[in-house]
Amino acid sequence: MNDGDEKQPGRDGADPARRDLLKTLGIGGVGAGLAAVVGGPAVLFVTYPLDHDTVSGGDGFLPVGRSDQFADGVPVKVDVLADRRDAWNRVVQVKVGSAWVLRDGGVLRAYSTVCPHLGCAVDIDDEAHKFKCPCHRSAFTFAGAVEGGPSPRGMDSLEVQETGGLVALRYQRFRQGVAAKEVI
Repeated sequence: MNDGDEKQPGRDGADPARRDLLKTLGIGGVGAGLAAVVGGPAVLFVTYPLDHDTVSGGDGFLPVGRSDQFADGVPVKVDVLADRRDAWNRVVQVKVGSAWVLRDGGVLRAYSTVCPHLGCAVDIDDEAHKFKCPCHRSAFTFAGAVEGGPSPRGMDSLEVQETGGLVALRYQRFRQGVAAKEVI
């Protein structure tokens, strides 16, 4: 007796509910496999920056000029250029900052142009023979020492390297508004 609500076994004796489950799992498995083939590489591409060091440029010594362009006691402003790479792009010779380079008794010195007070651009006052920040009137000697104004410390010195007639420096940024020189 069949009341119509129950599914009857097929001719081969298999349960129709089991057959429907197998069809669903088969189609779902093929669909999931196709999605993984397409979606897997896309997910890896999008998440690549999370697992890898993706920013570079400016970490080592960067060339800023020839030795003979830096005269004794005369500060020269140089732009520091580096190739920059992020997760997917590479840009050649991007300005990462500027520095004042001068020779003092035969020794090369370099100072960041960023004011340690609030990050304004430090310029030179040739008449006063000193560096000055135009924003809040901090003043610095050519040796980088703070001479006046609200700056909590002297100008930030940078590492200089002179080899084979070329001058290179390691450009770094430092925390502003604090007395200690902290690399950021």
